[in-house]
This record gives sequence, structure tokens and C-alpha cells, in this order.
Amino acid sequence: MTSLITSPSRSLLAATGQDADREVETRVLPAWPVLTVLWGYPIFWLLGLLPFASVIMAIPMVAFLILRRRILIVPGILPWIGFVLWMIPSALMIDQVGRAVGLGVRISQFLALAIMMVYIVNARSSLSPRRIFNGLTFIWVFVIIGGYLGMLFPETRLTLTIGLLLPDAIAGNDYVSELVFPTLAEIQTPWGAEEPFVRPSAPFSYTNGWGAAMAVLTPIAIGTAIGHRTARAMWFLVLALVAAIPPAIATTNRGLFLGIAGAIVYVMFCLLVRGRILAFVWVSLLSLAGALVLFLSGFLDGIAARQETVDTTEGRGNLYAETFERTLESPVLGFGAPRPSYWSEIYVGTQGAIWNAMFCFGFVGLALFLGAIVLGAVRTASAPNLSALWIHTSVVVAAFLSIFYGLDRQLVFVGIAVAVLLREKYLGNSSYWTAQPIPFARARNEE
Repeated sequence: MTSLITSPSRSLLAATGQDADREVETRVLPAWPVLTVLWGYPIFWLLGLLPFASVIMAIPMVAFLILRRRILIVPGILPWIGFVLWMIPSALMIDQVGRAVGLGVRISQFLALAIMMVYIVNARSSLSPRRIFNGLTFIWVFVIIGGYLGMLFPETRLTLTIGLLLPDAIAGNDYVSELVFPTLAEIQTPWGAEEPFVRPSAPFSYTNGWGAAMAVLTPIAIGTAIGHRTARAMWFLVLALVAAIPPAIATTNRGLFLGIAGAIVYVMFCLLVRGRILAFVWVSLLSLAGALVLFLSGFLDGIAARQETVDTTEGRGNLYAETFERTLESPVLGFGAPRPSYWSEIYVGTQGAIWNAMFCFGFVGLALFLGAIVLGAVRTASAPNLSALWIHTSVVVAAFLSIFYGLDRQLVFVGIAVAVLLREKYLGNSSYWTAQPIPFARARNEE
């Protein structure tokens, strides 16, 4: 039996009578399938399985959900499911085996994410906000470590991975090869550059992926530390933020800078509107200090130097125009996968998640994708405390970055955060979704 929570007033935990009896009978979902995805991130990466981590663990999640007597779907989850379903008929537009493989990978990844979100909503008793956000913060730390690995060993590629077991027809696909044989850094030598640009990317295939992950996960890490409300958590956060500066500088990633800056401005605006003056002042002072550090470190100079030899702004604009014009040729189903540009070596439909959704799955797919991301941000905008506000900000940052970043791996982080926030908001009786939440440290002792 599937239940749809349509308003905050309908709470499973507030059920009485027959509903209460059913709740007692409902099987408790174990936490390990989701926690394996989070805490097993380094292992999946070393095995070349990182893009398929959620796909692998979605199998036991489905099994446990089937065994459960009731499945809850809170508002904000259905657009994610709808987007996955709409991807399937777009497969009719595929014209090559290689593109079919790429589409199959993407469908499996988005389907796994939708399953994980439903699982998190229904595993409230075993997957507390603390356990999930601690896991996401662990990934944030690992991404920082990956940045250092890219700086130290830029020419290294992981070769002893699952890719060795794949048939040549599949492993030889450029998209699949980048997934199963990941590099530690991108080495770019554009014409006119005095020396190559070494840009860390691990544990992702591209530097933009590293920057997008940091932009999305940093607000989550901040919100997690605030949720603990301990000096140890705050000192850990500060040290990790300082440690993230060198690899962030090495990436010369504009999106990372814009994402973090946008997150800070958004949080400051929300605090000001809510009358949280003291918190507003603290965020302002810390942000100014961080901006000063970046300015003195040469981060902005590095971005400017790269722009002098690699100016992608105009090229992106032309690709966006071509993407829109060619989508008009197949406005309903799209093309199923990116296609070669008429004038550029970059494929159409690869320079931003929203452009990919539009070109590959038509305007219907674009509407469903925007519904998932944007409505997720809107529905969680009422975050009642500073910890939840920062977590919610990660969704806002993802919506912004989707304009020019693909967010293939990063959407997993966003979907998990959205699922937790929506669950805590709509199922009621939450110790986290309150103006004065119970600290994570105390919540741990009460579990």
C-alpha cells in the first residue's frame, strides 16, 4: 500500500487506531544500503564503480521496500520519479549503440537516485538527519583529499578497476571509459598558454565535477557542523575549509567560486529577512575573511590567467543557442543523448544539466527536471533553523549550477539532501525541522 502525504497535517507518526496498528506492523528499513553509498565512496571510486554506487545499492533498497507493508511518498518526490519515467520513451530517438549505452547508464543512475530518495523518506527511524548529513560531510572531506591527489599525481589514471571486466565494445565508449577509468586531474594545454593547466578532478572525471561537488557539499558540511552545535565540530569545519583552499585554487574553477559566493549571499539574505541579525553579522565577517584569503592566495588571478587563453564564455553561449534551436526539431522526446555540434568539438547537450535535460528529453523532460530541482528548493525554503537553512542552500546552489554544469554525480548529493528535508518537513514530529533543533550529538544518544 502506498501513502501520499499531501500536507504537513497528515503525519504517519500521528496516526491513530488502525493506522497506528499498521505502523507497528510496518517493517523498519535498515540504514546500511544508504550508508554504504556514503561511507563507501572511496572504495567505489578505487574500483571504478563510483558512478554506479547508487545503482548497486538500489537493488537491496528495492527489495526492502517491497517487503515493507507501506511506502510513503512526500510532496516533492514525484517530479524526480516523473523525470526518470520520461527518459525511457526518449530512447526511441537513439541512433547509435554507443549513445544507447550512455543513455542506459544515465537512466539507471537517475532511477537509482529516485529509489534512494523514496527509501530515505521511509527509513526515518534508522536514517536520522545526523547519520545522512555526517555521511555527506565525509564525502566532502574525501573530495578535498581527491583535490590534493590530483595536485600531487596529475597524470595518474586508475586502471585496475571494474573496467577491465567490461567488453571492449562497452569499455571503449568514451563516456563509459571516463567513468570506469577515472583520472586524478585534467591537464589542459590551450594554444598560447605558457605552461599546461593542471586542474585536480578526483574523485570525478572532470575538474568541473570537482568544483560542482565542492559548491554543493560545502553548504551541507556547514549545516552539519552547526547541527552538532559543538566546538569540536566547528573547529573541524574551519580546518577542512582552510585545507580546501589549495586544491580549489588549483582548479581555477569559476563555477566553484560563483556557487560558494551565491550560497553565502543567499544565506545572508535569508538571515536578514528573518531578523537573525547576530547570525547575519557572523556570516558576513567570516565571508569577508574568506574572500580576503582567496584574493591574497591568487585564486582570482589564476582564473583571469586561464581566461586569457581559454575563454569558454562566448563558446558556451553559441552552444546554448544551438541546443535550443535543435531541440525545436524534437521538442517532445528530445534526442535521447548529446549529439555533435555543427561548429564545435563539444557535443550539444553537455554544457549544463538543464540543457542536457532539454536536448536529450525534450521540453517535457526539461519541465520535469526543473520541477525536481527548483520545486525542491522552493518546498524547503521554510527551513526553520540555521542548520537546515544551509542544507537547503545546497539545493539552491545546485539549481543555479545546473545552468552550466552537468551535475551527473552531484545530483545524488542534492537528491539525498532534498529527501531528508522534505521528510522532516512533511512527516511531522521532527526534532530537526524546528526553530531550535535537538543537536546532532544529543540526537545520537537518543537513537
